[in-house]
Amino acid sequence: MPTVCSIIFLSQISSLGTPNLSIYTKLGRLSQIQQIFDLMPFRDGASWNLAISGYANYGFSTDAVGVYKLMLKDATMNLNQITFLTMLIFFSNCRWMDLGRQIHGQILKFGFRSYVFVGSPFLDMYAKLGLIFDAKQYYDEMPERNVVMCNTMIIGLMRPGMVEESKPLFHGLKGRDSIF
Repeated sequence: MPTVCSIIFLSQISSLGTPNLSIYTKLGRLSQIQQIFDLMPFRDGASWNLAISGYANYGFSTDAVGVYKLMLKDATMNLNQITFLTMLIFFSNCRWMDLGRQIHGQILKFGFRSYVFVGSPFLDMYAKLGLIFDAKQYYDEMPERNVVMCNTMIIGLMRPGMVEESKPLFHGLKGRDSIF
């Protein structure tokens, strides 16, 4: 178990803060994550994302949202695809519709709408929240789609029994980067 002195020392060396966050996140040592994060003199996108995902993965929803809100307030230049991916998966699993819609607005505001990497978890979140028509609208408006997005949309349509609506998407997969 690390001592408080070693945590302070290691977190204040900028190049060691993020790797230490990664280690403690994987070990589920949330109190050490917070100590290191609080003491870091410089936080990059990776350190913010590690803190958010560390809390989210271990079920500390309030803490994950708190770090995300702090990031929005103090470090918007560090927002990236991983931040939004983490938050979308998190809100999707928590079934938090209001916060999920806020993330949608922030994705639009910060210019991440057209990133396919963000698209699949976004579709999944809306489908899990029962907002299949919003998911379909988002899917239809995406300038670029990949097989993962298409499969996510098919699964989203199948959940509420919209089999007929899913068939054109399924047949559209033939000849693409998919396996039949």
